Amino acid sequence: INGAYTAMASETVQQRLIIWQCRSDELNVNTSLSISDLNQYDSNNIQTDNRHNSWGALYSVINTCNLVISKSESVMSIDPNYLEGDHNNTVAQMKALRSLCYFYLIRAFRDVPLVLEPYKESSQELNIGQSPAGVVLDQIINDLEEVKNYALATDNVTSDVQKYGCFTRNSIYALLADCYLWRASINHQLTDYTR
Repeated sequence: INGAYTAMASETVQQRLIIWQCRSDELNVNTSLSISDLNQYDSNNIQTDNRHNSWGALYSVINTCNLVISKSESVMSIDPNYLEGDHNNTVAQMKALRSLCYFYLIRAFRDVPLVLEPYKESSQELNIGQSPAGVVLDQIINDLEEVKNYALATDNVTSDVQKYGCFTRNSIYALLADCYLWRASINHQLTDYTR
C-alpha cells in the first residue's frame, strides 16, 4: 500500500500530472525545463517522442495497486490481525488510487490500455490495446461505487498521514463525483449530474 502511494507521489508522476493538466495558458514554460517538450504542450502539438508523454510511471502505480488488490485477501489467512475490514479498506484504497491514475490518463490522452490484473511474470503479454475512454470511465465509476463504503470514514482516521495522504471514504466520494461530471460532459446524460 505504501509503495503505491509513494510511487504516486514520485517526482516523475507529479511532473507529468501537472504538465498534462495545464495544457492552456496556465502553463508557463520555465527555462530550467526542456523547452521544446513543453512548447509542444503549450501549442497542443505533441509529438510521440516527447519525454513527458510516457505513461510508464502511472502504469507502475496501477500495477502496484493491481498487485495489492490481488494479494490482499490471501493475507487474512496468514496474518490473524489482518481482518476482513482491513482487507476491504485496502482494496478500496487501491481501487481508488488506480481509478485516479486512469482518470488522469483518460483526461490527458483519452483512449488508454485498461489493465486490471497485475503483471507478475515476464511471460505475460505486455502489449495491451487501448480501450475507449468511455469504457475506462465506466470501469472507474463501477470500481468506486463498489468500494466507496469500505474505505475508512475520515472521522474514524486518527493519523494525519492516513487522513490527508490516503484515500478515505470522503475522498472516494469526491473522486466519484468528478468522474460522474466528466462522464456527463462526454455523454451529455443528465442522470450523471444527479448521482
